Amino acid sequence: LVMAMKPDGLSVADAVAVAGAAAVEASGGPRIAIGLGRLDASAAAPATLGRPIAQPGDEARDVVKRTLPEPGLSTVGLRRYFRRVGLSDQELVALMGAHTLGRHNTLLNMTKACLRNLTRECLETAPVRAPFESRTPDAFDNSYYSLLLAWDDRSLERGEANFIPTDVA
Repeated sequence: LVMAMKPDGLSVADAVAVAGAAAVEASGGPRIAIGLGRLDASAAAPATLGRPIAQPGDEARDVVKRTLPEPGLSTVGLRRYFRRVGLSDQELVALMGAHTLGRHNTLLNMTKACLRNLTRECLETAPVRAPFESRTPDAFDNSYYSLLLAWDDRSLERGEANFIPTDVA
């Protein structure tokens, strides 16, 4: 399947990078030049990525338990996770800026059955998909960061943002 998706030898990694740059530009962001030549992995991530990262005395939100970051991680947990995959704090902050675009599933108006047993199907069919920030959810701008600063100053107005816990960690 992966080989069938690679016309003229374009790697899937390159295709994802090109698609990301196109999405940024289409939403009003800058044009990003993408160099090609990335190699696709031939195997899944090393088993070490699946091992929890914890220190004695950690709070539950500090512990990295999965290969993808959980939305409830604390600042300590986020830094641990992204350092493990090779990103600096500056790169983590830049990556979080992607929340200026798009929406996420919320638990609002979800059935009691789904709330008791939160499955992938429940999340994929969630009745409410909220934008991370409500000013310009489909525009690539700095509204996400502006709203984070407003949250930090305690001047955020109700409904201006729908942050997840990691946004304000």
